[in-house]
Amino acid sequence: MVSNKWEDSTVITAEGTNVEMVEDLCYLGSCISRTGSCDKECMVRIGKAASSFGRLSNIWKNKNIRLTVKIRLYESLVISTLLYDAESWPLSVTQIKKLEAAHHKFHRRLLEITWRDKVKNEDIRKNTGLRKLEDIIKERRLRWLGHILRMDNSIVARQATQWELRGHKRKPGRPRKNWMDVIKRDLKIRTCT
Repeated sequence: MVSNKWEDSTVITAEGTNVEMVEDLCYLGSCISRTGSCDKECMVRIGKAASSFGRLSNIWKNKNIRLTVKIRLYESLVISTLLYDAESWPLSVTQIKKLEAAHHKFHRRLLEITWRDKVKNEDIRKNTGLRKLEDIIKERRLRWLGHILRMDNSIVARQATQWELRGHKRKPGRPRKNWMDVIKRDLKIRTCT
C-alpha cells in the first residue's frame, strides 16, 4: 500500500510473491485508505451500526423494556460498533456531521420520534441521557493518547506519533490533518473550557 501521493517503485516481496499495491485495505475490521482519509471507514461503520441497530428492532419496539435498559444496550452494541477504532481517525467536520446524524437517527428510533415531530436533537439527548458523539470520540481519542504516552519509546505506536517523511516535498495547499493535529485541537479545546 502506498500512502498519500508519495510513490516508490520498489517492489516488495514476501515469501517469493510480489505484494500487490491497493487503494484501500481492510485490516482487522478497519478500512485503511491510501490517502489517509477515513471517509470509507466512517461510511462502513455507519452501515455496520445501522445493521446492528436493525437486528435489535424487537427490543427497541418492546414497551415492557425500560428506556434505561434500551440505552445501555444501545451504548454497548450500537455505539461500540459505530466507533470501533475511532480513536485513530483524523475526522473532518463533514465526517463528524455524518456520524452525528446517524447517532441522532438511532436516538429518534429508540424514542419512536420521527423528524416530523420537530423535536430538537438537544431535547432528544436530554431524554436519552446520551452525549454528543463528537464528545465521546474526543474522550476516546484522549484516552488512547494516554495509553500511547505511557508506552515505552521502543514500541511502534509511540514512535508513530513522531514520524515525519523526510526527503518528500509536499505539494502546495493546506496539508491533510493527521492524528496528532486532531489531538492538539482536542487538547486546545479542553484547556479553553
